[in-house]
Amino acid sequence: MCKFEIIILFLLSFIIIIKGQDYSLSYLDNINTFYPATTSDSFCKPPQFFIFVKIIKETANPIIALNGPASQSCVFVIKNSNSSIFRCYENQNINFSSYSSIYFVNGDSSKGSLSINYECKRYGSIEIIQEVTWSTIHKFSSIAKLDGFSDTTTISVFDKSYLFEIKPLGPNYFRILYYEAYYIPRLSNPFWEITFINSGTNVTFSTPYNITKFKNHNSQEEIVDLIQFPKDGTCKVSYVFGSVIKFRSTSSLQTPINPLTLNSNPIISSLPRPISGSIGNITYIGYLTAFSNNLQSYTLYNEKNSSSLGIQIKTNYSIIYPSSLIHSVKYTNVDNSTSSMSLYTLELLYSDFNFYYDSQWYVYFINLVGISTENKYQVFPFGFSSGNNSNYNLKISVPTRGFSRNAYFTLQMSDYNNAGPELRASNPNFVNVSFTTLKAFQTIYLNNFKYLIRFTISDTYGLNYIETILNNKPIRFHVESLISGDIKNGVFEILYDAVEYGPTNNLIVFYNHLDATSLISQNQIISIDTPNARIGFPSIQLQSFEHLKDIKDISFLFNEVNVTDQTVDNIIYFGFNNIEKYKNLPIGFTLVDPRTLQDGQLFNGINGYSSFVFNPVYSFAVWDESNSRFYIKFRIPANTSPGVLDWMLVFNKENYLLNTQLSDVNQLTVLSSKFDSYGPIVTNIIKYPNSKTIGWIFTIEDEINGFKDGYVTIRGSIDSSLYNITLKSTDVMASSGDKFKGDYLISIPYLLNDCVSQNYEIYYAVLTDTFGNINRYYKYNTNIELSSPGSWDSSANPFINFLNDTSVLQVSTLNLCAKTDSTPPELKSFSASRSSMDVGSLDRVITFNFSAHDLDGLKSDQYPIVYIMDINLRIHECISMIDRKNSTDIEYSCIMEVPIGFSHPYGFLISVYGFINRGGSYSGFSSSELKNSGFSWFVETKEFSVTQPIITDSSGIDNDGGNLWLYGRGFISTNKVILSSNGESYSPPMTVLSESVILISNVKSTNKSIIAQLSNIQSTILSNLFTIIPTVYNFNPPSTPTPTPLPTNKPQICLGNPVCGGSNQGYCKENVGCVCYSPFVGLDCASKIIIVPQPKPNEDKPTTVINNNNNSSNFNDYQVTSNISIIAIREVNSINGEQVKIHYIDKWYYSSSSPTVSNYLATIINNNVTTTINATLEWFENKRNITFANQELIMNPSTIKYTVELSSYGFSSNLNNLQVIIEAQIQSNENDICSGKEFGDTTIDNSNYIKLQVSSNSIYGRFLKRGIIDGKTITINNELLDSKLNSISNENNVQSYIGIVIGHYETSVVIDPDFSLLLDNQAVNSDSPNSICSSSSSSLTKGQLAGIIIVSLVLYIYT
Repeated sequence: MCKFEIIILFLLSFIIIIKGQDYSLSYLDNINTFYPATTSDSFCKPPQFFIFVKIIKETANPIIALNGPASQSCVFVIKNSNSSIFRCYENQNINFSSYSSIYFVNGDSSKGSLSINYECKRYGSIEIIQEVTWSTIHKFSSIAKLDGFSDTTTISVFDKSYLFEIKPLGPNYFRILYYEAYYIPRLSNPFWEITFINSGTNVTFSTPYNITKFKNHNSQEEIVDLIQFPKDGTCKVSYVFGSVIKFRSTSSLQTPINPLTLNSNPIISSLPRPISGSIGNITYIGYLTAFSNNLQSYTLYNEKNSSSLGIQIKTNYSIIYPSSLIHSVKYTNVDNSTSSMSLYTLELLYSDFNFYYDSQWYVYFINLVGISTENKYQVFPFGFSSGNNSNYNLKISVPTRGFSRNAYFTLQMSDYNNAGPELRASNPNFVNVSFTTLKAFQTIYLNNFKYLIRFTISDTYGLNYIETILNNKPIRFHVESLISGDIKNGVFEILYDAVEYGPTNNLIVFYNHLDATSLISQNQIISIDTPNARIGFPSIQLQSFEHLKDIKDISFLFNEVNVTDQTVDNIIYFGFNNIEKYKNLPIGFTLVDPRTLQDGQLFNGINGYSSFVFNPVYSFAVWDESNSRFYIKFRIPANTSPGVLDWMLVFNKENYLLNTQLSDVNQLTVLSSKFDSYGPIVTNIIKYPNSKTIGWIFTIEDEINGFKDGYVTIRGSIDSSLYNITLKSTDVMASSGDKFKGDYLISIPYLLNDCVSQNYEIYYAVLTDTFGNINRYYKYNTNIELSSPGSWDSSANPFINFLNDTSVLQVSTLNLCAKTDSTPPELKSFSASRSSMDVGSLDRVITFNFSAHDLDGLKSDQYPIVYIMDINLRIHECISMIDRKNSTDIEYSCIMEVPIGFSHPYGFLISVYGFINRGGSYSGFSSSELKNSGFSWFVETKEFSVTQPIITDSSGIDNDGGNLWLYGRGFISTNKVILSSNGESYSPPMTVLSESVILISNVKSTNKSIIAQLSNIQSTILSNLFTIIPTVYNFNPPSTPTPTPLPTNKPQICLGNPVCGGSNQGYCKENVGCVCYSPFVGLDCASKIIIVPQPKPNEDKPTTVINNNNNSSNFNDYQVTSNISIIAIREVNSINGEQVKIHYIDKWYYSSSSPTVSNYLATIINNNVTTTINATLEWFENKRNITFANQELIMNPSTIKYTVELSSYGFSSNLNNLQVIIEAQIQSNENDICSGKEFGDTTIDNSNYIKLQVSSNSIYGRFLKRGIIDGKTITINNELLDSKLNSISNENNVQSYIGIVIGHYETSVVIDPDFSLLLDNQAVNSDSPNSICSSSSSSLTKGQLAGIIIVSLVLYIYT
């Protein structure tokens, strides 16, 4: 959407109506603040805007003009019976000030007028939002807020433009990308400066650059083991695969900056990428782009080089250009003998091309007068009708409608960018022009950056397709987007990814079947009745651009992971200040580590190149309301680079947050002793001819991950015969090695009676290692995508060792039958299983059966291809299989499903090519030849059902289930979905959002594939079966984590009066708190452990009764009882804290291993997994030091320690945690007293404590912040659960629940809390924190309270 164009806001309070006037005028856009178009301007030029005119008295059509009738400043746009809308513009510039314009109707202000006030803003101030930082995505970059500039303001830079690029992020916010030519000479500067021109004055702003992050001045970095491929840099290239270098860096930095620049052109550069090793010993690989013939010189920089120094690397390229094609024009007539489809045929001889065909992809397109065209790419055998690669004929039939507003058609074939032959056909049925009318336009946000865009159109001849330019490429939406009505009066719906494509200022073009175009501009009004409904492709609208300042509380499920030989699943958590601006925002997440960047085909090597390439697969944030934060699940690839793992959060097309913008505490660390982001390579090639086969023996090496599989494509140089050879690691030749280095045979049959001498050459090869790293070779760009700048990167070539001698990829055969067959194969029969098709139905399968004959024999390992072509030259192919064969004849068949809506309503053409005989000749047959032979050549597609439900795609879902989006068509007729997975079928709730989108809720968790089918309640309407593969996350702790750091409690203030109970009870330690002498405990050392005899164990249940007879004649005796109980095992969702399942223990089994140790055993069952619970109660009569989980602990006398062990548990989800819930309770039979509770951190043993007190007696429990999980010491948490489990407390009874959170584990858990009974020198009173008192308790004196006798302590485990 053009961001200068002002948006209409209909019937706002801004409308000005003057009483008695004939017309009322209103300024619809209501935008009054403007900015200069460029920073060098000293004025504003307001963009076009809209004025709404309503007729009050007169009926004459109004004319709107600025300040009288002489100015032609307004143009009529749209009207109805009583209103009109005009597009207006200012015919003068506005200086930096306020300004008013008055618009009249028909030159008379009394008939109607409108005054509009403007203000032209100027540059105000600069704020640096982000200092210079580094990321592989954008190299060096920073962010600045330039107050007074809009996101459409062009920054007029004083520096040379090739030094950097300034990209708008939103109003006033800009990202500066620094190119190598800028940052190489500035790597030692603490500030990076940029100067721009502001109204004739140069303004310079400086961005801080923390040099220590990117350049270690004390570094002894060396670039060692530098190897160039080929050694002298001399090689022949054909637009692809130049020279490559590989080296090791000894830098102590994780990301040393080693740019590789072409000396003769500062904007041409690449950045070597890391492929293996460890920090201080990383191996890098880089490519030297082949931009010109002959000598080129590159410079490789390192930390020790100054801006003028570097390692010089030479190349000497011989670029192989394709042969020039001969331009010629041929004429033909259109065949209109079929009512619904016409065709014309291009027939060309070898003399029309005059170049040897070497299996290149070629381009063809229809050139329509005044209309842009879309290039199509094909390769042999399409179009090749007879001959061989040295002398061939082409014959291609092209569909047309038999009428058009164009006087003629043009079809051009070319190789690369060279002109080729053209075919022109006069069209006798030229008709008058007619255009598409857009009747309605709507955008609906769905989820995860996706919008639904709905067009309602009418057109006399029917809409053909919709086109716009996105990411510098034409994007077309064809008739398959029709969801109701028909192509003449219908509704079209398309899915639009607002981050992949983003906003656009480009026109939306509607092409109808007359080849006429309707051009719709962004912000255009559709209807006068809804003037604020404008045309525009959507973008994610941000409420704030301060995400770098707002983001907070970043953490990970695992903050340090070991990915050696394993992928690791993890979760990132984060929140924001100003959370209401983010809660409903889709936030994407992707890693940007070397492996992920390779998978996403990152290309950012050539400065300022418009086709920046990165195609990540995003994970998306989920808002957790209960914890007020987002979380995102993601997977870390195995053996990726060690150190800080790079990632980014994506908010819209322009705005994202990189981890390198954040502090060190927000980083995720990866351990990897086998870093490998490079695919397998071939280190040796032996040509392998024998009497039966020909081919090669490859030695394939991948020393870290090992070779997994691959495939090789081989073509014959004369007959273009094709062989696809698949390789697996198990194919390694006997005794030659293993997957890390081994020999593999690539061979094709060598037939002694083949009558052609030719080379067989490898044209394409892909080798993959065990963790998915890919190296790829192709002789030519295989399609338009590989013509992008990314194809210049030759570093991932498996034949890197043979760049200067590709002849090793060729083997030769001889003509052993002493004759040459120049007669091409004949087509004996050809039939299609149907002549018409409803291309909106479920049944779109078509079968082709055909046979061919050749006296000297057909190659039985070659498979002809059937092609179907639609009205827009789109082609789909069907590769045949052999049904029967003999020495001269072969019968073939192939089955294909025709795409939805394909070539509706005009039908599609059929052709077949690729018959090859043993004499080196091939043949193929165009649609016109099939027609002339009486064979099937055409399928009618007049029918296109729009009510049949068809699922075509879905959103992603993981093994925890949740929401699932289905995309397709015909959904409005359905109201039920059936999901089947792992033998279970069910129908979850669903919402039909449109004909093409359905939201399914409450999908059950599953690790298996899900099959979805839609229907109505009666099941009379059924969709296709659609399979969804969930992402299966497994959040197990990494298998080899580093030792967990000891949990440490924060320093505490020394409490008490006297402090810490006085010198006999404890002392104050700075930055720690009170350190108590035994038997005193507590934050103030004011509580004393009561020494009691060892209680007798209860053999029926794990209960311990402690009697403490401390009678006194001066005080009344009363009894205090304390209970410590394990009450349940509880499974909890770790993300939202909700309970999943709770297990109460029904029965315990008792045993005793010593006089002071009692053992109790119980079991529970969950998800068919039996968990054993062992509770060991040990009595400590005397003070003793013990060690648990690598921590030394002091056990005071008269303390009972619980050791609780759990075996493996059947978790319902990998995201769930387990809690052991312990109940603590103390009660007294005395009245008129107070009770209280405390929960917090201890001072010296880094634990939690709970203290429950009635009067001056307490039960004290210590809960360690660590446990032994799966044999490793892991930090655990202790959570007070009183509010969740409804604990009961009054003046003489205190109850509390503590959950020991042990997380998700695999095999075993050991935890170790302990408890003691205390006597406090200060009874709880009404002034104590968290106290509960009886009405008369305040009358108790300290003397009265001191006489309470402790009778017993009961410790037991029950259900």
